[in-house]
This record gives sequence, structure tokens and C-alpha cells, in this order.
Amino acid sequence: MKSSHDSMPQRQGLTLRSVMSDEIKAFFDTYERNSTAGDVDRVVLQFADSFLTADPSGARTVQASDLKAALPKRKQLFQAMGCKATRLMSLDETPLDDHYVMVRTSWRWEFDRPDRPEITLQSTFIVRKSDETLKIVFYLTHEDVMSVLRKHGLLPPASATQ
Repeated sequence: MKSSHDSMPQRQGLTLRSVMSDEIKAFFDTYERNSTAGDVDRVVLQFADSFLTADPSGARTVQASDLKAALPKRKQLFQAMGCKATRLMSLDETPLDDHYVMVRTSWRWEFDRPDRPEITLQSTFIVRKSDETLKIVFYLTHEDVMSVLRKHGLLPPASATQ
């Protein structure tokens, strides 16, 4: 996974980037494992109690309790399509200050059937560090996930579902 921040300021002999980088990588490795395992409780713990999510249709606040209710439905949808895992392909972090880091990620959906397309999507997160804990406070999906699934023939066209 790549990360590009060689010009970060020094602090106590270490760059802010090098300190955060290991934590961010471990955080997203854990996020990947929790997501693939369908461990809803652990995924939800990686988000702030209230966070902002955005996609091409707009932005909205989400409560962690609502995320907890939605994740099993998403997992069920993905399993029905034969998606067996979501793999973190890359991350690129940009520290914003001592508490926030922007993380651009690339994720690949892996399917259990060879006739399914390989799908890679980009997401951007803002993660907050507080008391040695990292929490996602902003989650941006750069594409409309349902549109991507329709484009690849994994869901019926929008008109067929209405």
C-alpha cells in the first residue's frame, strides 16, 4: 500500500506521518478484516457515534446505531451477488492536523464465481485520533454503489426495481 507524505513536519525526532501511518494502516487492516468477517459490532466501533457520509447523491449524518442496523442488510445483498470479500488494495493518507487524517482508499470486491466482474471502488475517509483511539468521522464513496452494481449486471436496472 502506498503512502506519500515525505515533507511532513518533524515532531520529537519523528514525522507526524510516520507515527500516524502505522496506526492508520493497522486501523484499515482491522476494518478490512471486520468487514469481510461480517463483524458488525467491531465495524461500528471503528466509526464515531455520529459521522458524515457522502456519495454522488449528497451528504448526510449517520448514527452508529443506524449503521449497525444497515450493515447486515448490505452483507446479505453482497452475499446474494456472490461477493465473498472486500479487499483493501491501497491507502494514501494526508494528515490534516494533530487529530485528523484524510485517507484515500481503493477497495476490490472479490466474487466466488469467475463470471463475476472484478470491481474496484475508491473511498475517502477522515479519521480522528482521540485518546489513542481512531474513529471514522467522514466516509465518502466516490461512486454510487448501486449504480456500479447495475452497470456490472449484478443488480437489475433501476427501472426494473420500481
